[in-house]
Amino acid sequence: MRVLVVYDSSYGNTEKIAQAVCSGMKEVGLTDVECKKADATGPEDFKQAGTWIVGSPTHFGGPTREVKKALNIAFQTGRKDVKGAAFDTRYAKTFGGASEKIQEMMEAEGVKIIAPVERYVVTGGQGPLVEGEEAKAVSFGRRIAGSLRSA
Repeated sequence: MRVLVVYDSSYGNTEKIAQAVCSGMKEVGLTDVECKKADATGPEDFKQAGTWIVGSPTHFGGPTREVKKALNIAFQTGRKDVKGAAFDTRYAKTFGGASEKIQEMMEAEGVKIIAPVERYVVTGGQGPLVEGEEAKAVSFGRRIAGSLRSA
């Protein structure tokens, strides 16, 4: 079961979270996990993966243009048996963000959501992440792996 973690990152914070999510999945035995920046993905990446975990910095209340473009490529593959989850980075007092929009896009295309959205907090426009957020992301990866095993 191949898992593709797709992310965009302006200052490296969302990339750190994506890497931590991958690390959490691998820690509990999922070995076919790939972490890839959104602008480096293509149709084959999405066709080969049965699970798409997608993350983005919150940019004007939603995901970045690169993440939206990657999702549109994913949806055009015609794959219908996909599981997914979403995460984002944002300021502490942000109401609504990229993860909610990503999940809505996935659900509209029939992706089965396997975990609630996760939100990771940055201290300023360029970060850094609030202490403990990377450890929280490792736990998110473990939970995703558990959901995949029980599905």
